[in-house]
Parts: sequence; structure tokens; C-alpha cells
Amino acid sequence: MIGMKKKTKKFLEHQKIIPIAIFSDTDASDLPTGYTDPTKFDLAAVVLWKDDRFHVFSDKGKEDVAYVLEDKSKTNPLPLECLKEYIQGEFLVGYDLEKFGLPLIESKINLTDDCDLNVDYYDLLQESYKAYEEHSGEGGKRFRLFQLAFWNACENSVNAADMIGFTHLKMIQSWHWGARRKGIKKLKNETIWCAELACRIFRRPEIMVRDHRTNKRIRIPIQAIGNRTSDMTGD
Repeated sequence: MIGMKKKTKKFLEHQKIIPIAIFSDTDASDLPTGYTDPTKFDLAAVVLWKDDRFHVFSDKGKEDVAYVLEDKSKTNPLPLECLKEYIQGEFLVGYDLEKFGLPLIESKINLTDDCDLNVDYYDLLQESYKAYEEHSGEGGKRFRLFQLAFWNACENSVNAADMIGFTHLKMIQSWHWGARRKGIKKLKNETIWCAELACRIFRRPEIMVRDHRTNKRIRIPIQAIGNRTSDMTGD
């Protein structure tokens, strides 16, 4: 069963933070603009943790109840059009939010709504890139979310062998074929990883990465989250 650890849940509730994972079933290679214009992508699914449960937003909405794995009582399947009310005015933590996830969401949920999306966020991709750039003095490095989760001993990262071979392209293909269970499981895992990385970083603004020059894991400073870090002490 995929679930959030009690300590992490308490942290998220205390800090009013929402971890989020975003998925598009568009293959970038099919677009003339590639990844440069997120608004050209389709928004297939979003998973987030709020109010002590997972919420799965997808094009099938309530029909996705068949794909929420064992913890059905802890998962709330909803249509994508309900997403805005769950994130408006909130603080989000996710991976690749700044340049892809949030522009994609905003382009879709505002199609019939003139009101702008108003969220604060912490982008694990951007912050780890800048942290490594500062450390190396030779430029940043784009670490994958799974790498950050594995190196920092996040929940389910060690035993996620079935997820390693489940590439983004394979997830797109299986989603189109209607095999959505594994895709939603992966998004839930990513949501947990974002939450646990946030918990670690907010308590102590450091992150474990691999130095490309020595191939050894190292712990480097990373941007804290304003005054949120000062509220948390200890390990």
C-alpha cells in the first residue's frame, strides 16, 4: 500500500504544504516546439496530498476510482476541472513546476476562467540544479526526481524497482492504452518523494546528490523555503 508516513503528514499539515505530481500524456517528440512550450501539452493527471489523503485529478474523474490501488479510502478521484479549487492560494512542492508543471496547469484550468492561478511553490528540480551549480562552479545538473529520492532515502525509493523501467514514454503509452493503474501508482510515489524531500530540506536546508567529478554522493546546501525552515527544528 502506498501511503504518507505519519511524521511527513504532520509536517505537511503544520507547514500547510501540498506535494504535487503532474503528468502529461503528450509525447514531446510529437510537438514542433518540444518541451519549450508547456501549453502545447495535454494535462492528463495530477496527484496531490491534501487533507490527509491523495487526490487524483484526471480526465476520467470518478471513473478512476478503479485505479487507486489498495488505499481507496485514502484516495479521492476527481475531474481535472476541480483542480483549481484545491491548489488556489496554496503552497506547492513538486518537480519541474516552474518551467513545465505550473504553466501547463494554468493553460488548461483557465480555459473557461479569467481568474489567474495564485500559488506559491518550491521546485525541487530548479533548486537542486542551482544548488549543484553553486557547489560545482561548473554549471548545474538536472537530477531526476527518482535520483533525489533514492540518494536521500525517501519512502519506497529503495524498493521501486518496478518503477525504474517504467519510463515516461512507457507511461504515456500505457495511459493511452487505458492501463492507468501503474501510472497513478507512480504519481503517488512521486508525490510522497516530493513531500519527504521537502520535509528534509525544510528541517535542514541540505540535499544529497552525486558529484559528477568524483562519482561520490555528497551533501550540499540548498535553498530553504523562506521563514518556513525556521519553524522546524531537529531531524
